[in-house]
Amino acid sequence: MRRSQAIAPDWADRLQSLTPSWLAALLMQSPAQAPLPGRWEELSKPGLGTRQRWRWTPPGTSDTDDSGVVYVKRYGPPGPRTQWDRIYRQAARHSRAYWEFERSRELNEAEIAAPRAVAFIEEMNGALEHRSAVLLESVPGRPLDRLLPELLATRDPRMIGIARHDLAARLGRFVAAFHGTGLCHRDLYLCHIFAQLDEAAARPPRLAVIDLARTHRPRLFRPRWIIKDLAQLDYSARQAGLSRTDRYRTLCAYLGLAPGTPRLRWYARRVTRKADAIERRDRRKALQRNICS
Repeated sequence: MRRSQAIAPDWADRLQSLTPSWLAALLMQSPAQAPLPGRWEELSKPGLGTRQRWRWTPPGTSDTDDSGVVYVKRYGPPGPRTQWDRIYRQAARHSRAYWEFERSRELNEAEIAAPRAVAFIEEMNGALEHRSAVLLESVPGRPLDRLLPELLATRDPRMIGIARHDLAARLGRFVAAFHGTGLCHRDLYLCHIFAQLDEAAARPPRLAVIDLARTHRPRLFRPRWIIKDLAQLDYSARQAGLSRTDRYRTLCAYLGLAPGTPRLRWYARRVTRKADAIERRDRRKALQRNICS
């Protein structure tokens, strides 16, 4: 069994007060069992499987200062399908935690806002992941899937006129910059894009992408993965209440094309078709849940 770990340089000094084995303890035990310093809050939701998540406020961090909060993900032994997906699409010799740690550093170096890497630790048996954990800084702002419906419902000035057009265009350019790194997200719903919006709409919106665990750099069929990302974005924008015009404006900005161009129409047809398929799938799942309940 091979164990490796890393701590980001700007966090090494801040974590000096912890015992040398604190990262290994986190890999082996839950914070309540260890116990580890600071305040820990478990974040659970259906479908996590062998994954566990916590919100950690390290010692010396104010409870009102979200900038010092760290999010922790711990991965248990993955199943065969997850192992193969990581080996084939991500890192054959490293874990999912390592992949997210490195992609976080890569995006921040490219000046694309994402959670800043704090640390990771992994246990590998050859190419097989045994268990791993990654720590990431919190991202300021709120997820767009929650923020947009609130702003639309109250006719907030930030969702009227030029401010609304600007947000749609900035969202498209932000996703284009993310794809410009060669990465595709595979889970690019609005819940994974955070936004800071100035209340007076005097400053431009600030966007950030989170949850990089499933990102990959496609070696084959890259356009297919890009369409999938854009369709997930389009579908979640529908759910948030954005109009067809808003979504078209986002796609125009993503491609850097004027409305009505043949290439834009080609993308729009394929994105809409895929988004419709996602919507039908979600309706089937919701119906099945209602029947089972």
